[in-house]
Amino acid sequence: MLYIVIIVLLIIVVISGVSSSAQSYATAQQAQAQIETAKVAQVSAWGNLITILTLTLVIIFVLMLIAGVLWIIYKRRSQPAAAHSQRSMTAPRDGPQLTINDLVQLELLRSLRALNPPSPALPAQTQDVEDSPVEELFPWLRK
Repeated sequence: MLYIVIIVLLIIVVISGVSSSAQSYATAQQAQAQIETAKVAQVSAWGNLITILTLTLVIIFVLMLIAGVLWIIYKRRSQPAAAHSQRSMTAPRDGPQLTINDLVQLELLRSLRALNPPSPALPAQTQDVEDSPVEELFPWLRK
């Protein structure tokens, strides 16, 4: 009977040892899985960081491109105005400086006067006003 008790105790010790080994192996595997999960999370964090930095650089590049285009447009718009004002200050004034729009309006006025000539019965005061230097610059308007 003593042998049976020793065998039973030996079987209990072996079962306990196998159970403890299995539990230790499971714990080691779980720790290994946590380590792998942490590595995957670290790689994912680096990927997210690279994505955020790339997106930030793209947005900064686009904003700089838009700012550059707006600056060039501003420079081009301000350049003719500055050149025109500088030219008008430095250019000698021989006569009136007319633009294309002024010439078109004068031609339209000449055409309208040709269609509807002014009435001949004008007071003497209006004749003096019409003989102003402006009329002398454009004699073809009186025809």
